[in-house]
Amino acid sequence: MRAALAAAALFLLVAAGVAHAQDGVTVLTLEQALTLAREHNPAYQRAVAQADASGASVRAGFGAFLPSLSANLGWNGNSSRIVSGQDDFGRPVELPEALDYRSSSTSQGLSSSLTLFDGLQNLNNYRAAKSASHAAYANVAGQEASVTAEVTRRFYSALQAERLIGVEEQILAVSRQQLEATERLFRVAARTEVDVLGAQSSVAQQEQALEQARGDARKATLSLAQIIGLEEAATLQVSGELPEPFDPTALDPDLLVATARRQSPSVAYAQAYAAQAEYSASAAKGRYWPTVSARASFSRSMNLSSYEALFTFNPKNRGFGFGIDISVPIFTRFQTSEGVAQAIAQARSAQESLREAELQLARDVRSAHIDLVTAYTRLQLAQRGLDLSRRRLAMAQEQYQLGTIGFTDFQVIVTQSSEDARRLINAQLEFARATVTLEELVGEAVRPAGSP
Repeated sequence: MRAALAAAALFLLVAAGVAHAQDGVTVLTLEQALTLAREHNPAYQRAVAQADASGASVRAGFGAFLPSLSANLGWNGNSSRIVSGQDDFGRPVELPEALDYRSSSTSQGLSSSLTLFDGLQNLNNYRAAKSASHAAYANVAGQEASVTAEVTRRFYSALQAERLIGVEEQILAVSRQQLEATERLFRVAARTEVDVLGAQSSVAQQEQALEQARGDARKATLSLAQIIGLEEAATLQVSGELPEPFDPTALDPDLLVATARRQSPSVAYAQAYAAQAEYSASAAKGRYWPTVSARASFSRSMNLSSYEALFTFNPKNRGFGFGIDISVPIFTRFQTSEGVAQAIAQARSAQESLREAELQLARDVRSAHIDLVTAYTRLQLAQRGLDLSRRRLAMAQEQYQLGTIGFTDFQVIVTQSSEDARRLINAQLEFARATVTLEELVGEAVRPAGSP
């Protein structure tokens, strides 16, 4: 009866979802994994850096409304010696004595200019920069949602791998108990040597399955560490439970699509990008208009026939100027019309990209909802199959002990029960991953209120 007790322990393990922790490892919960991912995931940090840089473009766009201001400060010195000259008839002659000349100058200036009218180019460029910034932060939100979903999926996969190790360990215990029972029955001539060899082969095969499960668990942990952004994963251990399943048939696909369109970072990014392209097109059209700008300048200078002007900070000469400039684009060799045409085409393309993103999102949400309903159905079937296998295994165990069923038939039932146990864990993982995928698309939790 020990084999029956081990088989019962197997199904209790599957139902409880226990993951065995080892000594000397770092235990990581899902919340901790998500926190680490926000700090270390390269894709998310790259998006944050790009969003931070977009603020400089917004400030530059606003700065176009302000006057420019520049200052200059300079000193010059010259020295020359003349040893030849010209006589009264313009013929070159050598001077009796070399002449030395020295001169210096200093200059200081302050100038400013302000664009008064440019066909609203600066205004539309500023609006485009703000839209680009919104797109960058929408990309950050999208990367955060993507990283959160992928970390959660891989975390659940690591949990499933740990649970499968426990299942394989319990199946191995059942196989060993079965081998002991077969050897005991062989000694009383109730079983043949072929049955004993079959039981030994079953133990060897299950030991291989256990090692495979342990290898899969290590790879699942490495995959989780990679998406988090951790370099070391040798001592990483996940801790937690797969979420309780719920009936997804009560979810309204139309409502899910409407919610996703309001909250989806991908749609928000496409909207911001379309607005940026529209403002850029308006700015390009402003090139047809004249540009009016005002300017003013103030200067001080001094020139001396010695080095005394060098490093003089208060020269005596003063100057002040101002003016208004008007630039009219009469013929730009079709460059303006080409730029406007390109900007309009970009705006139209961005609008179509937005519509495409909305259509793609609607299809993905509906498809994810179908996948979730399918996963729930398969989970129910897997649970039902496990319950039937548990009852069948208990009955076969009694028959095997009584000698009314052969080893081969009993081994088939044990194998089927093991497969049903694995199938249930895989179905639970599939449902959990499908839930995460749908929530990633919708932008919020989809679990109905009051569900377990």
